[in-house]
Amino acid sequence: MSMNEATATDLPAERSKGVSVEAKIFAGLAVFLAVVIAATVTWGAVGLAMSALACVPVCYAAILLITIGK
Repeated sequence: MSMNEATATDLPAERSKGVSVEAKIFAGLAVFLAVVIAATVTWGAVGLAMSALACVPVCYAAILLITIGK
């Protein structure tokens, strides 16, 4: 087997289209953290407290989904 034949057979048949779900989640978390950091730097503890207050319904829904088992 020559070098050209080996590299031609190693290529995947299909390439994934678009960005993976994990990459989207990590990008969303990075944007969220950047916004929280910017709010904390701009408004201090009040910005941090408002960010935490906005996350309460999200955490509540997550706890309910975990409890139900979905």
